[in-house]
Amino acid sequence: MSYAVEWMNGVVVVWAVLLFLLVPEFAVIAVLVLALAAVVALVALAAAALVSPYLLVRGVRRRLAQPTTRRRRRWIASPSPSPSRSHG
Repeated sequence: MSYAVEWMNGVVVVWAVLLFLLVPEFAVIAVLVLALAAVVALVALAAAALVSPYLLVRGVRRRLAQPTTRRRRRWIASPSPSPSRSHG
């Protein structure tokens, strides 16, 4: 990676700060967008925390409801013997 690429993020941040200082309306819009993104992230995190126990229990119940032979067959890949055909 070149030296110029390493400094690119810093240059973008400096110009963004200067833009926000010169045009305060952009700063207000940026703050509102960041606040909205934070609220959406918190709602998604709360939803994941509330739904994960339900999904875990549902998966365990579904697994236990399967017949034992079906469960074994899924975990142990043993090919079934095919009948041999005689060509005569």
